[in-house]
Amino acid sequence: MRILPVLDVLDAMVVRGIAGQRASYRPIQSQLTSESDAVSVCRAFQRHLGITEYYVADLDGIERDIPNYPVLQSILQPQYQLWLDAGFASAEKLASVMERLPLEQLHRIIVGLECCSGIESLQAMQACVTPGQLAFSLDLQQGKPLLPEHASEQWQQASAIDIACQVLELGIQTLIVLDLAAVGMGQGTPTLALCQTLRERYPKMELVTGGGVRDRGDLQALEESGCDGVLIASALHDGRLTRDDLARYL
Repeated sequence: MRILPVLDVLDAMVVRGIAGQRASYRPIQSQLTSESDAVSVCRAFQRHLGITEYYVADLDGIERDIPNYPVLQSILQPQYQLWLDAGFASAEKLASVMERLPLEQLHRIIVGLECCSGIESLQAMQACVTPGQLAFSLDLQQGKPLLPEHASEQWQQASAIDIACQVLELGIQTLIVLDLAAVGMGQGTPTLALCQTLRERYPKMELVTGGGVRDRGDLQALEESGCDGVLIASALHDGRLTRDDLARYL
């Protein structure tokens, strides 16, 4: 299982996510660095934890439909392996970002449920990138699918596991399961049972989850549930997870 530090980027700063309430996000305070710009945070993760693979949520792109190109360009470097969610809602938006960023250098391009209208839109975006590069984030809020206002009727009637199955049957090879209500709360990861169910049904997919990770025990439980990767931010910045805690995953 891999550790994927999360960088929530808003107004050029890395912010601390709390329960998905983005209006209240503030620049991080971290034991790893005194700075909150994305470059400094990436360097801190590399220096203190030896990690160079990061999940980047560009909240300017997700919330305002205006990707923060200067920040993204500053960290899209050969030494880093990036997963990027920039609010990709359509093939047209994905194509427009591809004109400004070398997306072929990204390890994963993430389409989040909160921005994606339905399976047809996802299929169109899948055709824009290399096979296996597109990941789908099953965004939840207290266990329920977090749908955009323009979601298809098919998805409006679907459960979280129904949507996950539709996505995986489409040929998407990487699934992220994330309950935003748990992000930054430090109360454990509520997606554990759902991940176990999906792993049993789709043993070959790449499965990533996160939100609320507290300690080494949580990591062990996620590993045992079959997760290939775990998204973490607060526990790393607060020092609740140290390099020794992460040693077996690095």
